[in-house]
Amino acid sequence: MTTLGVVALLLGVLLIVVEAHAPTAGVLGGLGALIFAAGVWLLFTSGDAGQLIAIPVTAGVAVAGLGVAAVASRKVLTARHSPVRTGVQSLIGSDATVRSWAGSHGQVEMAGELWRARMEFGYEEDPAPTMGESVVVERIRGLTLSVRRREPWESSL
Repeated sequence: MTTLGVVALLLGVLLIVVEAHAPTAGVLGGLGALIFAAGVWLLFTSGDAGQLIAIPVTAGVAVAGLGVAAVASRKVLTARHSPVRTGVQSLIGSDATVRSWAGSHGQVEMAGELWRARMEFGYEEDPAPTMGESVVVERIRGLTLSVRRREPWESSL
């Protein structure tokens, strides 16, 4: 019984470690907590301590492990539905300042970085943006930003 209890403890810990590195949304962590609790049960019941100690200790380990797994799964599911806050997608809708412009392409500064830019919509007939003008990023293709002029109602925000 003792050997089986130790094996269950090790398997439970292994599943919890795998949960930390695999996107299983708490499934392996919860299973690992239950197997770990079963290992604790086997270790306590195989010795002289008996069931008087085994039941509360096993229940405590199982509840704590399942609680941690439930919190972790809740965080994973919440993170899947949250908007992108990093990477290229986070730049869309951001403000950029025109540094230079010639024809249909130019250079803008955004977040301290210089980017190539082009006007997004059919603004060929409009005059080129001037240096220091604020524009809004609409799309990103490679290292080129597609920008548009700021609407009058946006300038007051």
